[in-house]
Amino acid sequence: MMKVSKYLIFTLLLSIELSAQLAGQLQRIPNFPSEFIEARRVDIWTPENSSGPYKVLFMHDGQMLFQRDSTWNGQEWGVDESLDSLYKNGHIEDIMVVAIWNIYEHRHRNYFPQKPFESLSQNVQDSLLTLARPGQEKDLYSAAPNSDDYLQFIFKELLPFLDENYSINKDELYMMGSSMGGLISMYAAMEYSRKLKGVACLSTHWPGVFENENNPIPDAFIEYMSAHQREAKRTKWYFDRGDATLDALYPKPQNRVDSLYRSWNFESAQFKSMVFPGDPHEETAWRKRFPKAVLFLLKADE
Repeated sequence: MMKVSKYLIFTLLLSIELSAQLAGQLQRIPNFPSEFIEARRVDIWTPENSSGPYKVLFMHDGQMLFQRDSTWNGQEWGVDESLDSLYKNGHIEDIMVVAIWNIYEHRHRNYFPQKPFESLSQNVQDSLLTLARPGQEKDLYSAAPNSDDYLQFIFKELLPFLDENYSINKDELYMMGSSMGGLISMYAAMEYSRKLKGVACLSTHWPGVFENENNPIPDAFIEYMSAHQREAKRTKWYFDRGDATLDALYPKPQNRVDSLYRSWNFESAQFKSMVFPGDPHEETAWRKRFPKAVLFLLKADE
């Protein structure tokens, strides 16, 4: 595990930006180092006038969460506005969002669940690794998935840093992501079930690619999840999807996941799956659904 020196901590925490456009407080670490993956930016958000101990919500695709000028499409989740409102109105307690930025060329490599990938035939693995981005010639994957390393970065480097420098409640760790971020959140809940209390997977990209026909990838995910019932039952689960644009691919695989979870007899307070007709695969939809996911994760078990 990486040892973060006092000097390095001081250097990291100097990189603080506060914006009048933001609700709450945002600390920006521009280049968090790692022995497992490429260094990347990490944003740490807390409500105004809060002191902890904080529940911690890890979120992927961090550049899409707070300010639209950092996004590729001019859209953002509005995480700060949503949580600030929920906090001020007493719907949630002190919470910290740890927003981990993606590195564009490594996003699919970091987020694709590694063990399900390795269960695929060699031919399927090879075809994935040569798959081009839609409308581009560049490969979707920079190399074989290394999501195990990405999760080690979160739990063995980033979490100890937070614990040393902030007042956090390590019994209240959560994770959320959309699309490929939904996949890595699912995988984290299975691989680190004793760490995460709850996960939210929005518009989860179960196909892994951009079609459902003759696609073995959803089967690999279902088989992996089926083998981890004990781990799954330690965690609170929120799923949702739309049915427009890329989300039009998700009804069949999400229904299979829902059937699996219902067969495990989850209590209603531990498992929820929602459908939002007409919602597309974009941040405007996830912005609308984000408060629902947060409230489900953070409310006390019934």
